Parts: sequence; C-alpha cells; structure tokens
Amino acid sequence: MYKIQDTLCTHCNFCSAKDGPNLCYAARTARFGLEGNFPTKDSKANTKFGKTQSAGEQFMPGMPRYKAFRDIVLMPELMGTDRVAVKEEAGCEPLYTHCKSFGELGGFEVNTPLVIAAMGSTPVANDIGPDCTWGAAKGGFICAIGENIVNMWGYEKPYDEGRPTLTQRIKGFTDNYEGKGGVVIQQNVEDAKVDVWKTIYNDPQFAEAFDKGMIGFEGKGGQGAKPGMGGEVKIPKAKAQRIHEFYHFPVNPFEVEQKLYQRHSVPGTATIESLEEQYVWMCTEFPKAKIWFKTGPYGDLMDQLAVMEKVAAQFGIRIHCTIDGSEGGTGMSPLGPMNDMGLPMLTCMLAVKKARKKFKNLDFTIAGGMVTGRDLSKALAMGADGMGIGKGFLIAAMAGRHQFAAADAETVVKQEAGAKGVYNYAIEGITTEAKMLISSIGKYDFADMKDNAPFTVDGLTIDNLDVIALDKEVAEMFDILYAYDPKLWDKLPVLTAELRKRCAEKAAVTV
Repeated sequence: MYKIQDTLCTHCNFCSAKDGPNLCYAARTARFGLEGNFPTKDSKANTKFGKTQSAGEQFMPGMPRYKAFRDIVLMPELMGTDRVAVKEEAGCEPLYTHCKSFGELGGFEVNTPLVIAAMGSTPVANDIGPDCTWGAAKGGFICAIGENIVNMWGYEKPYDEGRPTLTQRIKGFTDNYEGKGGVVIQQNVEDAKVDVWKTIYNDPQFAEAFDKGMIGFEGKGGQGAKPGMGGEVKIPKAKAQRIHEFYHFPVNPFEVEQKLYQRHSVPGTATIESLEEQYVWMCTEFPKAKIWFKTGPYGDLMDQLAVMEKVAAQFGIRIHCTIDGSEGGTGMSPLGPMNDMGLPMLTCMLAVKKARKKFKNLDFTIAGGMVTGRDLSKALAMGADGMGIGKGFLIAAMAGRHQFAAADAETVVKQEAGAKGVYNYAIEGITTEAKMLISSIGKYDFADMKDNAPFTVDGLTIDNLDVIALDKEVAEMFDILYAYDPKLWDKLPVLTAELRKRCAEKAAVTV
C-alpha cells in the first residue's frame, strides 16, 4: 500500500529511505525542494510525475488525541475572488507563483511568515543550530535561538571542541544575511546570571547587525511540551561540575560518581508586576532589539498578553508573542508533562483569535505540532501572523546534511548542506504549498488571509469563509461553517453572494 507521510513521527527514520515517498514532509521537501510537494520524486523525465496512483488521505492512523488543523480544511471559490484583478495586473491567468508571501513579522521584513522555533542546549539542537540560522538567512525568515547555550557550550570560545557556540549560531544568520529575516535570542533565568543579552548587545561584532535590525531578544515564559518547567539535559561529570553553580542537579556531581547527571533549569517565578518589569527593562535596555516573548499553553495566557499590551502601548512599539501549544517540543522533556499538561495548539489558536480583537499592539506566532504549508495557510486564516516550527526544521537540517554532504565532510560543509535543507523545507516546501492553497481560494497575498470580516446568515455569524470545519466542536469554537451541517447548502449561496459583493467593492476601490 502506498503511503504518503505528511506528519512528523516521534521516531525519525528518514535516513533509512532513499526516495521521497517514505519520508516525512520535512525531510522530503528539505531533500528534494519543490518536488517534495508531490507524491513522488522524478528521477527521469516523465517517468513518475503524473502517473502515481495516489489521492488525498481518507484515513488517519489510529485516533488522534487532539483536535488540530487537520479538523479544518480550506474552502476554495471559483467566482468572487481576487483572480480577476491579478489576471489583469499580470497579463495572464494567475498561478500560485503570483501569490505573495513576503511581509513583516515581529518587526522583521520577511520573505515568508515562518519562524524556526527556539531550540536550546540539547546536543542535537545545538549541533544543527548554525544550519538553522544560515538557512533562515538565505530564505529571509526568522530563526529563534533557545536558552542555556552560553553556559552549556560557550559564548565565543567553545567548551567542547567541535560543538557550536552561541556566537556561531548567531553569525550563521548575520554572516549570510540577504536583507530579510532575523535572528531572535532567548534568555532564561540561568542565562541572566551571565548577562547573555547584555553581552550580545554590547559585542562590537554584532553592532552592525543591531543597526540593520537583524536581531531580536525573546523572553522565555514557557513552552508547549512542558509548560511551567525549565529545560533538562543529561551531561557528563566535567560539564556538570563546571555549571553546577548555575543549575539544579538532583545528584551533586562533586559528591556522587555516575556516568551522566541530570541538569535542570528553572522556568522562573513570575507575577504581573515582575512580567511588566521585565518587558519595561527589555524595551529600555535594548532599544535596537526587536522585543519578543515566548510562552506556553497556560491558563493565565490572556493575563500575560494584557501585560505585554500595556508595555507595548507605553513604549509605542509592537511586541511579538510566540504561543506554543502542548503538541510542541524538541528537547528532553519528562513524559508526564508532554502527555498530560497544557492546552492543545488549537485552543491556543482560539486565544490568539480573541487576543487580536482585544489587544492592538501585539503580533502572534502560533506553534505546536505543525509541519506543512497547509498548516501555515490555516494558521494565517485563523488569525496568526506567523507559524513556528521546531522539530520539522531539526529534521530538515539533518536531512539536508544527509542529502547534500558526505558523511566525512568538514563541519562547515555539513552546515551549509543543513542550511540548504532548511531553506528547501521552508521556501520550496512550506511556502510553496501555502501559495498553492491560498491562491486556490482566490487570494494572492498571504496578508489577505487575515482580511476577513464576519458574515451573517440565518442569525448566525460566520467569522471566515476561507476555512470550514470537519468537526462540529471546532466549528463552534471558531464561528466557522461545519462541513456536515445539513443546512450547509442553504447557507452557502447567501454567504458566497456576499463574498462576491465584497470582492467587487474591493476591486472598485483598487481601480
């Protein structure tokens, strides 16, 4: 049976496959670029493309635990769209290639509204860190760098030979910058003990990058995989002893002999007052940095956002918030929190929808288990400004190294190969697929996905006609149409007529 795997599995085995069909979406597009959006990879002209007996998925393996974007599909329209205007402007029938993905995200000009979500100090994340920042620079999007890098691996001089430092990860972006995108650096409680942000901000080698607006600082309030907890890794004795004063160790590495030691960082103790003080301090101390904050699926999320809004209004800026649903995670997290703590991404997406109506100085990236251009299209339609991905980019970087560099290649060659995988996944894969979908609903600018005003039919308010829910509860959550509503075909003619009217009015104003 032919199987197209579009999600990310817990156990990545992409190296065992030589061709596209058995690879997950991230590895497939990282390795084969544009062709990764299709069921097979052409090795010879006209041998596979167009001859594969494949169709859309009708069955999902097992019973998904969470409601997610798979419970929402995009609603195409043949009439009453922007196609007419784009045809006149382009002088030809519009294709997905006419769809514009560039814009602004979190204070940065970007080619696509994607963020490599912050991955921190675990060996696997740190090793491919320069690949990610390099790939983001080439693709013109944003890469966030996670916490604990300096204490674990070093600022400029490496603690472990051959392992990247924080400056190497940052320079992966700044040395390859082509005018779009940005690099955002986190700081947690332990990072603050060694003044990571101040060190970067006052480092002469990054002065030009700050002047050009390449760098942002992201406060750390939590993550999806383990909200309310800090980071964990297992490390050897020498490293444990070196950083013992900064972190919590259940077993004292100076007193107990064992092979590896658990290192735990802390999430920090926050109050409304302390959060406000942190944002004010960030805005005051680092005026050239873009101000970001990452938080998890907390019950007090809206209260956190209210504090951000207050400070953003005070300083006349926009603060960008990354909200990570409980499906996310790339590090070493305990099984308990990963399985039974926090709110799903779709619930966080509902918070974003409500926050957009309430707060005027905040922008949002949604993260947590998302992988594809389909996910990006839906995230934009549902109200997010961008989409964050962690594990997918980790896999893409590794797949790029596997595809484009020899196993015994020099480190910089492997990093460039990983960067190519990251670029391919983001631009040729995710962004191209999103363009295909967004243009299919008759829109040709990613920014227009958020340009939705409510529709009313039979006393029911529909927030968005670009999407329709396959799940009744999801439809009710977001005030969108339900695909299996017995009265759907009574409602659609009224709604689509209104849609055509609005498109005509928009075209008249444009002319």
